[in-house]
Amino acid sequence: MRSLAASISVFIIAIFAVAPGLRAFDEACSEAGTLSREAYQSGVSTHERKYTVYTPPCYHASEASYPLLLLLHGSNADDGQWARLGLVNALESAIRAGSAPPMIVLMPFGGSIANKNEFNGVSYDAILLDLLDQARDRYRLNGRQAIGGISRGGFWAYHLGLRFASRFVAIGGHSPYFDLNHAAPAYNPLDLADALSADTHLRVWLDRGTTDHAADGVDRMHLILRKRGVPHEYVVHAGGDHSEATWGQFVEDYVSFYGAALSGADDQGAPLAASVDAGVELWLPAAGFGSLLTSIESADLTRLRAGEYLGRLILGRSNADRLRRHGIELHPQSRIVPDNKLFYELWRDKLNFTLLPFDKLHIRLRPLWLDDVPVVDQLARYPLVFQSGAPNFMPERLTRVTLSGTTALARHTLPAVEALGVERAASGIRDYVRQADYFHITHEASIAPGCPEATGPVLGGSNSMCMRRDQARLFDILDVDVVDLTGNHINDYGYAAFEDTLDHFEERGYALVGGGRNLAEARRPLILERNGSRIGWLACNNIGPYYAFANDDPEALGGLRAGNAYCRGAGWLRDALPALAAEVDLVLLTVQYRESEAFKPMRQQRLDFQTYAEWGADVVIGTAEHKPMTFEFYQTRRGETAFLHFGLGNLFFDQLPWGNRRFFMDTLYIYAGELLAVELFPGIIEDRARPRLLAGEDLFNFLHFMFIQKNEF
Repeated sequence: MRSLAASISVFIIAIFAVAPGLRAFDEACSEAGTLSREAYQSGVSTHERKYTVYTPPCYHASEASYPLLLLLHGSNADDGQWARLGLVNALESAIRAGSAPPMIVLMPFGGSIANKNEFNGVSYDAILLDLLDQARDRYRLNGRQAIGGISRGGFWAYHLGLRFASRFVAIGGHSPYFDLNHAAPAYNPLDLADALSADTHLRVWLDRGTTDHAADGVDRMHLILRKRGVPHEYVVHAGGDHSEATWGQFVEDYVSFYGAALSGADDQGAPLAASVDAGVELWLPAAGFGSLLTSIESADLTRLRAGEYLGRLILGRSNADRLRRHGIELHPQSRIVPDNKLFYELWRDKLNFTLLPFDKLHIRLRPLWLDDVPVVDQLARYPLVFQSGAPNFMPERLTRVTLSGTTALARHTLPAVEALGVERAASGIRDYVRQADYFHITHEASIAPGCPEATGPVLGGSNSMCMRRDQARLFDILDVDVVDLTGNHINDYGYAAFEDTLDHFEERGYALVGGGRNLAEARRPLILERNGSRIGWLACNNIGPYYAFANDDPEALGGLRAGNAYCRGAGWLRDALPALAAEVDLVLLTVQYRESEAFKPMRQQRLDFQTYAEWGADVVIGTAEHKPMTFEFYQTRRGETAFLHFGLGNLFFDQLPWGNRRFFMDTLYIYAGELLAVELFPGIIEDRARPRLLAGEDLFNFLHFMFIQKNEF
């Protein structure tokens, strides 16, 4: 994928030099391109049909042959739609610049039959194929063809392009209409795409607007192509909708796409084989996400390999057979269930676990540790790693992101850290968080001279927070990678203090998200690229106060200032999230939400997080709630399951009640661009400033409280 453009379009169109296959425009020819409406006798519908055709400059003055582009109009439009969008001017400009080859463009009139999902006999697909056949006799064609369409025409473009792939070099869909129930699987573009090979010769394009009513189907097609590993361009236009006004803005981009495909320049070909190690077959202990377990013991696996009975172990039948093939003799009384029953059994009993291949993890199962250490951090001594000709795990494809909750080295936490020392304060979580590829910390307070004494008025009154520079080295000890700047206390000690804090964080090399010196910086997505995954991260403050928000309007309350991104400001997330989702493999949104002092979300919080997921976020995490909160696996309209965690709880914060001292850290397991699972670190703050892993009865009680008493799955 490519970087985010200033317009939030996720794809920057390349301007081609004249390349092999691109014929430069003959300046000596004075003939202009022509646009005309023609009639032909259909061999399918047995009556006269109409189409608009564009022939390029010098077509009649030469004997050359040309590629063909078939462009289809949308529902309730006609064959003049593409011309109204400015196709001719855009195409002739590209031809004269040498960035697109001279080509013939057919734009048929669909009429009422184009709105009928019929695929046999007198049907629109047969009419279009017949038109292509007749075009070979009417025009000088070189055999290279591409197809594209708007809205309903996009459906037909993908239907024909995927069913008859050998006839085309490219398919384009511009707000194409797709739906799972729109056609039988043999004809539905979504099903046809799901059978497409990653090494297809086809060049593929999708685009839509952020408020496009076809968005759900377009997103679903994008996800299918991504799952299949099919290279494709996916563009989301900020502020765009399902209208000619939007499509007309980007017709030059469409011409560039079709021009490159029809020229033969930059042909994709098959992807190059990745240079990776042989890998291994890795098996993990796992449980239902709401399990009361976090870890099993090495003794459990020793007993398993010795053929002893493990009462809490449940295996799917195919997994049991696979373990036997690896030489593990299972006890005759081992609990083995049909594969389709395993998930139910794990969720039904919150003390059971299973063993399964790494590639069988999914978001509703939670990987367990071994002896309170993540398995992937002890592979050298882990007994369920097998050499295999079909490896399922390569360490260089796994990316782990660990997210934590509220941190404010301020107020009563400040002297507590001073009394403990920053090394001791960090010691309870240091070994865990440093294993992550990215460790995130949400920080509420800025570094201020003389902290906690104020040298002038403070914006937060008596509740103002600040951080001392010497204690900020806690971040270095924890090996922090990402600092979330959405805290509502960041400007308590003035805007200059926050800007100085930004300088400090940048000098230390931390990536920043959710805040900045101006509004653009605060809203800028953080892009993380590691181990074959591309992660896009946005962060925002939902609640305020107003002076915490970055502001570019000198007339607004508080004037120009550095600060954080306001979640609701000008509807920017509605545009930014789908645009980012089109650019990256996974979208993460962290939110400073209204503090409710509850373990369950308010109704509005739930609705807001679900809305963010609908807009494109794969993971939404509440980072400022002072109590750990419940979870949700939310099924979006585009067919994905988003992970919502409404609150992580405190990490370093001066609150003592039972719920405020307990917290979660969430570690996302992202493998080759896909979120496979979420690992939980249930913790407690001891000595006011030392978070650590919960253990024993405290761990059981906390998980029981969250997953049984407060369970909302």
